Amino acid sequence: MAMPGSELAEAAKNAGIVLTAASGAAYACGYLVVRARAHALGTDPGFTLIDQNYVFAGVRFVMLTLFALLLAAPLLLAIRTAGRWIARLDPAPLLAVEWGAVLILGCATIIAFVLTFAVANVLLEPPSSGRAMLTDAMLGRNNLGVLAIVVTTAVAAVALLWARSHLAAIGAFDAVSTVLMLIAGLLLVLLPMQHGVFVADRKVRQLDRLPDGVTGLAAPVWLVDRGAGDRAVLFGRDAGGNGKLVTVKADKLDGVGVIRVTTLAGMMDGESRP
Repeated sequence: MAMPGSELAEAAKNAGIVLTAASGAAYACGYLVVRARAHALGTDPGFTLIDQNYVFAGVRFVMLTLFALLLAAPLLLAIRTAGRWIARLDPAPLLAVEWGAVLILGCATIIAFVLTFAVANVLLEPPSSGRAMLTDAMLGRNNLGVLAIVVTTAVAAVALLWARSHLAAIGAFDAVSTVLMLIAGLLLVLLPMQHGVFVADRKVRQLDRLPDGVTGLAAPVWLVDRGAGDRAVLFGRDAGGNGKLVTVKADKLDGVGVIRVTTLAGMMDGESRP
């Protein structure tokens, strides 16, 4: 008979393993969030494997994903009810319905990837008519990005839950469950990237002057990104009004004051200190 102390120690060990795995997953998600934000903005601040910024970004991602699941809960419950009704069909029509639904999920996954990676170099490239809404979503001017995240979260949850129930029903992997697991895996990787593109930190800081050694920029100048340890990215406009990114060492910012904190949209719209 196992001693209570042994059971407690085993439970603590298992809890430690789960927490370690969850912390590692959140940290990896934070890395993807930060990288996706830099890709969308067009900055290159430099990245390292160890950075405390990934911790906050990962925790924020987890919290927002749980909130997205809460918003999608009514839809998930409706799909679950429909799934129980569909499961009563005969094998042939049931298989046709399953593959039709898998096709819809696959198309939704492809669309989600295309929309997410279409947002790039926002600070430097004027948006084309085809992606202006996506650019506005990245800057926070509309809620398209939030909607995309909620839908992607719902699709990932549907794929995971469906794959689980399908495996429980047949007791082995088949083509349907394999495709569902592939879709779920792709979306779980995409979700932190979507967060980085559409809802990651949108705050920028206006500097009171140009850092020493930086030329070719006219006021106002903004701090838009910080990278690994000693690198920061500034945004400003040259004499012709064209956007320009400049990477500097963080120590160049010593003694440079911050006179305003605003949003990316405010910066791009020409907002400056009155």
